[in-house]
Parts: sequence; structure tokens; C-alpha cells
Amino acid sequence: MAQGGKARRWIRQAVPLWARRRLAILVGRQQWLKARYWWAFELLRDFAERDPDGFHRFLWAHHLAYAESYEVERRFGGDKVHPTRLMLFADLEEELRRRGAEPARDVQSVFEVGCSLGYLLRHLETGLFASASTLEGNDIDRYAIDAGTRKLTALGSRVRLHHADMAHLTAVFAGRTFDVTIAAGVLMYLREAAALEVVGVMLRHTGRLAVFAGLAHPEQDNLNLPASTLRERDGTWIHNLDAMVERAGGHVVARRWGGAQVVDGNTIYFVLAEPGR
Repeated sequence: MAQGGKARRWIRQAVPLWARRRLAILVGRQQWLKARYWWAFELLRDFAERDPDGFHRFLWAHHLAYAESYEVERRFGGDKVHPTRLMLFADLEEELRRRGAEPARDVQSVFEVGCSLGYLLRHLETGLFASASTLEGNDIDRYAIDAGTRKLTALGSRVRLHHADMAHLTAVFAGRTFDVTIAAGVLMYLREAAALEVVGVMLRHTGRLAVFAGLAHPEQDNLNLPASTLRERDGTWIHNLDAMVERAGGHVVARRWGGAQVVDGNTIYFVLAEPGR
């Protein structure tokens, strides 16, 4: 093993996790340090292996590692929306029209789970759902919520953001129902039972369609997965969202699976569902 590898292993063995968590936060604040993303992972690698969900929750809550790419100047604007999200919204528009709805007129309320800065909600506000009076979202990343709220306020946007963990989603909904609910690229950070709970809460608070985007299994359609599997390289989860929807009492009405196809780093697995009646 190289000296660098031995040193990192020694740090993980000699320094308690609570201290390394604090150190990761400190390192993450050093804007001059180009390797801070890498260090956040290395300092907590054993944490990721032992508790993937807790590891990702910690990173997002403190705006560390991959969360650092979520900055206002890098995310707001139609030209910055990821191609797979544009594909997802195109599928959503097609399904709404197939069901006789005019998105710009008939969709009045939207909620996004794991909204980060709220840039996707802003994109929908100025495009597909131009007449929506209520556009809300939640995220565990307080930095992103605060930065996004400042930007949205400056734009005169109707979008409202809530700082809240997905585990507390029922309280955020507060008994309300939204025409469309969205969870794009967030359930991958939750193990199967927790992801299923979020799917169920969303469906219970959806009037028209619930929209999900998750990791695609590269070798078999997610629809055929008997259980969620862990993607080893980053400790994220590959789910069978189709099965989750059905187990939560909803019905899949449209889907797309791209297999091993990767578009700008993202795989393609979309599920659109209606709540049970």
C-alpha cells in the first residue's frame, strides 16, 4: 500500500469519527483547497461503508463533497438544467397531455423533494407550469436553501423552499395535496425502507402525478430487481421504483429505463405514477 493510503487508514483508525466529521466540515470550508471534495470522502470512508444513508445525510446537511457543486451561478438558468432532467420533464408533459391536461393551465401546485437551490422549480415556474401559484420544495442542505431563497426572492419568484429532511416530509406537506410531486435523483441516498416511505408520503399528497428519477441498473431493468442494491463506488442505492409505487398503493402510468446509457454522468430511470384511488 502506498504511503498516502497508509496515512489515511491510520487517521481513520486513530481519530474518532466525531472528530473526523468536524475536520471534514472544516476542510470543506477551505475554498482554496482544491482537494476538499476528495478529503471529505477519505476522512469518512469507513462511515460510508458502515452507514451509507447516514454518510450521505451528513454530506448534504453540511454542503460537502458532491453538494459543493450546487451553487446559484452553476445551476440557475435554462441552459444549465441537466439533459436528463429535461428528458424527465418532457415525459411529464407528454403524460399530462395524454391525460387531457394542459400543463401551463391545469397544474396549479408543484412540490419537489430534495430541491436543493430550487433551480428546477424555477425552471418549471418559467416554463412548463407557468400558471402554477404554488411551487415548493424541501432539502436538508440549509446552505442551498438559504442561497436559493435569496436568488429566488431577487428574481421575484413564487417558489418557496423549506429546510427539512426527507424523513420529516409528512410535516412539510402539512396535510396539503399538490398536483405534481417530484423526487429526481434523491432517493438514491436512502436505503430501501426509507425510500419506500418517501414514495408513500409523496403519493398520499399527490393530486395528479408523482414523478421519480433514480439510478438505472446497468444490466437489468430496475423493474425486475427483487430488492434495492448498493452501488459500491459511491454508496448510493439502485431501487426498483416501480415496485415501490405499487407497494405504496400507487399505479405506474409511464416509465423510461436507459440501462447502461449515461448522459453527462447521469443514468436514465424515470417512473411516473398516479396515487391510488
